[in-house]
Parts: sequence; structure tokens; C-alpha cells
Amino acid sequence: MTDPGLPPFMSAPGGDAPPMSNSSFGQSMGAFGAMLKLQQNISDRFPKAKVPWSGTREFLKASTIELIRSTSLYRFHMDFFREIGLGNMQLISYAPMHYIYAVPNNPVCNFYPALNNQKVCVATTDALHRFFREELELECSVEEIECIKNGNEVCKFKVDLQPISAYQVMLDEYDKMILSGVRPPVDDNELRDRVRALTVYKLLENGRLSEIGNAYMQFASSMKVEEKIFDPPWKLKEKLSSIADTHSTFGGAFGAMTKTIQEQQSEKPVTPEPVVSEETKQLQEEAKKTDSFAELLAKMKKNQ
Repeated sequence: MTDPGLPPFMSAPGGDAPPMSNSSFGQSMGAFGAMLKLQQNISDRFPKAKVPWSGTREFLKASTIELIRSTSLYRFHMDFFREIGLGNMQLISYAPMHYIYAVPNNPVCNFYPALNNQKVCVATTDALHRFFREELELECSVEEIECIKNGNEVCKFKVDLQPISAYQVMLDEYDKMILSGVRPPVDDNELRDRVRALTVYKLLENGRLSEIGNAYMQFASSMKVEEKIFDPPWKLKEKLSSIADTHSTFGGAFGAMTKTIQEQQSEKPVTPEPVVSEETKQLQEEAKKTDSFAELLAKMKKNQ
């Protein structure tokens, strides 16, 4: 099977090299150049896309596709991938910690003009994995499940989150108070929303701590990580949009936008890394090697 990570003209079939026309060689060279440009875009843009836990938390707690699509993180993610050159991605299916994204007319398929009857979108798969793991701090697996080059109508990608990682980011102090049987200082509406989210993620069952919730509170909650507070990468864009909406003239809006951008650049913010204890690092590494939540908990109990 031809390696999907290489352009067609770099494959190494047995025997003599097959004849290649000038047009096919030029097409392959153009595709290879486009692929290099995409990889450069990813290298340039990803370091600036770190998302604070507050943004990821809102995304994780959204319990329907419509609510997920309304989050700032989702809009940023889709715009970010489109601007990089990964196409018009959209979320089409959801279950807690499981997401399926589709990309119609996926431009990545054009990188492999000579390949058919196989899934080829390695660049998109890797970008999704990197975005969730590095920018959102969510351990995950990513798989391309359908591909246009394999005869499907659209390319589809399945993202499965590692539960311990998702719980660690999703649960704030008020959620942990609820799991501990203590009412946090929030109104009834917010309390119901929090209880609903904890129930969706199977940490609560009929208003009481579930077996998974009890296990998490007993063992995984000992994974102490200090949450760092910083601005999300979409904040500047939202500021500029707000300025445009509030100014009646182009000149006024342009001046205010220029000032905002200059202030943002002068601050030169450094995205902080969370402070992680050695014990937590060991647990996180163990979680990456474990297929299920139950298996990880069994290992944690054994080590106590």
C-alpha cells in the first residue's frame, strides 16, 4: 500500500519506475507544494492557539450539538482550521467525550491526486490530535473514519477524549463541591445546569454520586494541577468585532482597532503552562497507557 504520508511521486514501488507524464508530475509537484504550505501554516499558527481551561470547560459542558456550536471555542476552532487550510470542518455528531467532525470537499484530499480507495487525510488527523492535546490539554485519540478518496461523500474524523483528562479540565471548584455533597454559592438555575452536566458525564446518578464519580473523587482528584488564567486566543477578534459594531464611521472604527492591536502586541503575553506535581505527572502518563477509566482506577488502587 502506498504510504499516504508521501506524495505519489515519492512512493517506492518495486521494479522499474513507472512512466510519468509531464502533466502528472506537475500535478504532484503542485500538491506537494500545497502540503508543505499547510504544514508551515500549522507550525506558525498552533503555538498561538493555546486555550484557557475556562474556554474548554464551556465546550465540554455543552450537552447538545447546537450548544457546542454556540461556544467561543468551537467557533474559534472551526475558523482556525479553515484559515490554516484544512477546509470547512463542522461537528456532525456528539456524545460526552466523543465528537465526529466532517469536512466536505476536503482540500487535503487534493494533496494526493494519484491515490484512491484509501483514507489519506493524515494532516487533518494529526492537526485535530495536536489541537485537542496541546491547545486544550485533553488527551485523546483521533481517527479518520471516512474519506472522499475512499469513495465517501465527505471526510469524517472521530475524536475520543480520555476521561481522566476531560474531568480534570472540566471540573471547577464548584463542581467538586457538588460531588462532595456541598452546595456551592450559586443560584438555583446555575446549580441545576451544573448537576445536569455532571449527570451527563456520569459523575452523578439520580442526584447522588455515581460509582464513577466516587472513584474520581477518591483517586483521580488527587491529581493536583494549578489552573492558569490567561486570555483566550479569540479575545482580540471579539474586541475588534465589538469596536466595529459600536462605531458609526470607518475612520473611528479603524483608529480604535489600530490602538487595540498595538496594545495587544505591546503586552506580548506568554501563555503559562500549568504547574503539575510529580505524582500528577505519573498519573497522567499512566492514563495515556490505559484503555479504560476502570482499568486506570484499578492500577491506582494497587499502587496505594
